[in-house]
Amino acid sequence: MACKSKDKEPVWAKYITEDNLPTEDLQFLCSIIGLEATKKLMIHAVGEKFSISKYCNQEYKKQYILDNYDGTKKTLNEIVVNCDITIRYAYQVIKDFVEGKKKK
Repeated sequence: MACKSKDKEPVWAKYITEDNLPTEDLQFLCSIIGLEATKKLMIHAVGEKFSISKYCNQEYKKQYILDNYDGTKKTLNEIVVNCDITIRYAYQVIKDFVEGKKKK
């Protein structure tokens, strides 16, 4: 889907508030990205379905591990906390990198 940008929102959009969002999904979305962004999605993405895989951030976490691990236990513990991963997973990422593997 191409990104469309419209300067003006419809006149009726002023009636959309945090208190009257029609679904729990929209209320949850609003709590994360704010009302204005939620309204934009409601106006410009009507009928679309979105799905966010629980693994969508995995490659970014792997890169963070590789960029920040300096070989110390302290750094490894900080990485584990910051990325909400297990130590075993962090070691696996490092091992795969050292061995030159590219797992997906």
